[in-house]
Amino acid sequence: MRIWLQNKIVPERLAKVSVLDRGFLYGDGVYEAVRVYEGRIFRAEHHWKRLDGSLGSIHMRIPWSHSHLTAACLATARANGLSEALVRVTLSRGQGEVGYDPRSAKRPTLTVIASPIRKDLPRLWRSGVKIAVVNIRRNPMRSLSPAIKHTNALNGILAKIEALKTGAFEGVFLNLEGFVAEGTISNIFMVKRGVVKTPSLDCGILEGVTRRSVLELARKDRVRVVESRIPLKELLAADEVFLTSTTMEVMPVARIVPGRASPRTPGPVTRLLQKSLRELIAKELRLRGPI
Repeated sequence: MRIWLQNKIVPERLAKVSVLDRGFLYGDGVYEAVRVYEGRIFRAEHHWKRLDGSLGSIHMRIPWSHSHLTAACLATARANGLSEALVRVTLSRGQGEVGYDPRSAKRPTLTVIASPIRKDLPRLWRSGVKIAVVNIRRNPMRSLSPAIKHTNALNGILAKIEALKTGAFEGVFLNLEGFVAEGTISNIFMVKRGVVKTPSLDCGILEGVTRRSVLELARKDRVRVVESRIPLKELLAADEVFLTSTTMEVMPVARIVPGRASPRTPGPVTRLLQKSLRELIAKELRLRGPI
């Protein structure tokens, strides 16, 4: 593997970061993950604007422009021989003195890692996945806001471990009030009597780029959309459930733990939004053919 470090691509064995880097010591940093299709990034500016918001929330500034980040992502994918890739951009505050005071960190650290796309995604889009509602709750917004895509990921990691113990593909958080929030790396949607519902931002979630795209498409397809608080019992009674993320696109849910199997996987609304999203990606990126 070849990795972008600061301003150049290096072999993985040379991609070294100091043990005094605040990202390593404290998870003091942010990241974005973008999807490359045929050497192009889907809605790159949406990702970089969200990155700007994350940086502002942790009072961190970087010297790299949006165009530089886009070029770094595409160069890293090419260096690894990938025209289709998931690319993670990680920015830490950089090397500094030990302690919470961040002022000694003068130079942020930038890494870009390109990974192949999972080969089983087409099968999972057809069959659906199992998800587990975990006991650990989503960080409350007034403590560590989920709206910041930060590198301090223990909340998600602990939830993922809990989900994996049930054999689930993804773990789903409730917030402290007991309402459905989001997955560890995804947003969650449900369909009831043809109406699409998803947790509102004030439930304490990250506004996913794919989530926003799907909401736009649902409205364009004349599907009624509601962003609101969703009790768990309402999710468990849904006609259809699906996840969205940069990696998964629109992923049907076949079973929820605790709960039951979905009666229709994927259901008609899920299939419609899967198709609409793929058509949007192909159109915006001017891809050579259908994806």
